[in-house]
This record gives sequence, C-alpha cells and structure tokens, in this order.
Amino acid sequence: MTQLAEILAPSGLVPPSLDGVAPSRAHERALASYLLNRHRGVAAVRDILVADIRAYVDLGQARAAVDLMVVLKMLLARWPEARRRAQRPLAWDATA
Repeated sequence: MTQLAEILAPSGLVPPSLDGVAPSRAHERALASYLLNRHRGVAAVRDILVADIRAYVDLGQARAAVDLMVVLKMLLARWPEARRRAQRPLAWDATA
C-alpha cells in the first residue's frame, strides 16, 4: 500500500482502504482484459496496471484509479508471485 500512497501523493488523494471492498463484475472484466497480457508474465500485468493507475491519477480521474486499485488487489491475491519484492541494497565492499 505504500507504493499506492507514493503514486497518489502528488495528486493530494489519500489511498483508500480496500479491505472491505467487494469486487464487482466490472472489476472481474477489467482484470480479465489485463490478463490478456499474461503471456508477458504476471509481473508485467502488474506493471501495466500500476502505470494505468498513475495515468488516471495524473488525469484527475480518482474513481477510475480506485477501480484499478481494486483490480490490482485482485491480481495480487490470485497471483502472489506478482508482488514486487524490494531488492536488497548491495552491501558496500570496503575491501575493494
């Protein structure tokens, strides 16, 4: 959720709590359309969704951005391997 907060921060929007949101049939259809890119990998589908969320935020379309956040949550619930894992920073090698 921190990434969503970072995405929405410039627009002044607060990331909604999506815990109690039940996905609708429209959300299912949207997820199905994004999954047409699944041959690229679910991480690519995630990246496309995040890019679209950012685009809607930039356009001031908060409702569409929130709908896509629900779709993103659905994707991550069904394909946990799509979660972005923070890379560990490289240790500084003081011997070199």
